[in-house]
Formats: sequence, C-alpha cells, structure tokens
Amino acid sequence: MTSLPAVADADLVILGAGCAGLSLAARLARSQSGLRVDAVEPRTDYEDDRSWCFWRPERHDLSELVSHSWAGWRFSGATGQALHHRVAGLRYQYVRGSDFYARARERIDSSARIRTHAGVHATGLVPLGDGPDALVRVETDRGSIIARHVIDTRPRVMPAALYQSFSGVEIESEHPLPFDQREVGLMDSMATDDGGMHFRYTLPLGRTRALVEWTRFSVSPVPLATLSAELDTELGLLGLAGARVIRREGGILPMGTLGALPEVARGVVFAGNSGGALRAASGYGFLRIQRWARACAESLQRGEPPVGHPAEPWLRRSMDRIFLQAVRADLERGPEYFLALARGVPAAGLVRFLSDAARLTDYARLIASLPTVPFLRQLAPSRSSAARDMVRT
Repeated sequence: MTSLPAVADADLVILGAGCAGLSLAARLARSQSGLRVDAVEPRTDYEDDRSWCFWRPERHDLSELVSHSWAGWRFSGATGQALHHRVAGLRYQYVRGSDFYARARERIDSSARIRTHAGVHATGLVPLGDGPDALVRVETDRGSIIARHVIDTRPRVMPAALYQSFSGVEIESEHPLPFDQREVGLMDSMATDDGGMHFRYTLPLGRTRALVEWTRFSVSPVPLATLSAELDTELGLLGLAGARVIRREGGILPMGTLGALPEVARGVVFAGNSGGALRAASGYGFLRIQRWARACAESLQRGEPPVGHPAEPWLRRSMDRIFLQAVRADLERGPEYFLALARGVPAAGLVRFLSDAARLTDYARLIASLPTVPFLRQLAPSRSSAARDMVRT
C-alpha cells in the first residue's frame, strides 16, 4: 500500500520567539501575507530581561520603541580620564525589552494565521524527502508540525574568539545618581585583572534611575554569579549599595564565533544571535536583526524561501578578526586598544564602524590609531583564514 505524501501544517515554523523570531513574526503579521506561521517558544511568559541599544537619527522607523536616548557617549580608563563623543544628528537610543516584547506580541496576536506555541520545546527536525519542495517535520514535546520552511533562532553554545559576559541592574536611588544625564557611559573604568578585561556600562534613565552593567571580555564565559558579585562591589564603590533594584538582566555574547553551525535539512535556515546576528567586534545585533527580519519577510512574501543573515563583507570580517585576535592575545592591553580607538578615530567614523557602515577612510583611521606591532602579528593567520574562505567560495 502506497503512503500518501505529507501535507504541510504550516508554511513556516519559527523555532524560538526571542528578538529574531518575534521580529520576523511581527513583520509577517503586519504584511497580511497569508502565510501560515507557527512560532515555537519554550517560555510561557516574557520578563523585562533585555536591553537593546543603537545609534540612529532622532526619528526613524523604530522610534516608537525607544524609551530613552542620549546625545553623547563616553569611554574612560581606570585612571578616570574620559573621552567624550557625540555626532550631530545621531543619538544613542535604548529599547526596553518589555516594550519590544509587548509590541511584537500585540501584532502577532492580531493575525489569525500566526500561532504561538508557548511552553513548547522543539526536540528534532526530520526532512521528509530531498527534493526542492521537500517538507520538514518539526518534532516537539507536544507533538509534531510539518512545515514547508523552518527558521531556527534558538540560542546555542558556540566557541568564540572572545566572550562578552555581563550582569546588569536597573536601580532607583533616593538621591541623585553620580552620572551625567546627557551621555552614556559606553565603556567606563576599563581595566584588567586575572579574569580578563572589565568595564562599566551605564545608561542614565533619570536623575535617580539608571541601568548599570558590569561587563567582562574574556577567553571563556564568566558565570553570572561571579559577575553579579562584582557588580555589587562596583555599586558599592559608587556609593549605590543601598539603591533599590528594579530589575536584573545578564547574558553571554560570543564575539567572533569559531565553530560552524550544524548541518540541517533543505528548507531550514539559521537566524538570531547564533545564526550571525551579532557583530563580532562589538556584540551589537538589534538593528542587524531588524534588517534581516525585513529581508526575510520580503523573500517569503514573494513566494521565495526564507533567508539567513547575510555573510559579512570580507573587509569587515577581516578587520573584526584581526582586532579580536589582538585583544585575545593580550587582554591586559585591551583597555589601551579601546581608548586608542576612542581617541584616534573621529566619533562619526567609530559609530559607522560599530554600526556596519564603515568607509575605507574609517578603517584607515582605525588602523592608524592602534599600536602597530600587536596587530601586525595577527595579519598572517588572518591572511590564511581569508585564503581558506576564498577557496571555499
């Protein structure tokens, strides 16, 4: 007896409804594309556990999500000497996790063709055939879903050149806080110890409220308990040990991932942080995710397969690799390198570099600002890696 061919339950299954998954699903909901979309997410509820920041003009397509913005930002070392930056027409902008989640879920809930499976864990992907129209069975702990396409945004542990580990608290004080309300402490009090390079990141949210994060760059992830204890020590040094904690956040961002993503069946695409959303040299990813979500939604609306994050241009990929390798090779000089960038690269050029828009002149200023010998040492392995990349393509 011949079995009947499988029939798709959904045009698209999104695994993981975090920033990437929600961004794509919300765009598809607004487009009224008619696609049947299932989002599978282990969480049953969303907490105010994330912050996303970026540089943009004061008004833009995401303005309604921005709760605070600042005209300036600051770098400083352990001695307290500060370098202050600002760019006419640009502001450093803050999106609160709870606001992003609420807007995305509201848009998704308004669409009858997008279903969210909360509290459900995906356990496997099984290809149903090998042709161009082959389907994929998504296995979960609540049953299976047969899909035409799958986008996997789930976080996964991957080896990296460096790890950016951080623990943060939003605090409220009875007295004015010791922070300049006009600017962000982007990398304050940079220093090193046996655990790697560390610094404080500060977003002043009012005269008596701020988000303060303790961040480390290290060759291996730092436990959250260690970071939280160090953050408490830092708050004590600032005279803020008694401030009321409103909420906490934390995470580990791989900078310059070294491992390859697992092989998957036709019709499965990776996205999100583990799929290439994070900028290797900085950890910024929110705007990159929004650009990907727009491109992926447009591809699906044209009847084409979903797309992953675009490959990094060769020059950006090479510069990020060289920079991360140099920092990893001598973490004790990390603060020196970042202060050199802040001092030697004009603010507009540094923002373009951090925002994926660097020009050749920006790269030239970046190279000229950094110590020559440590970075020349990294050119040989970088050239070898570039050659391997060219052979593969």
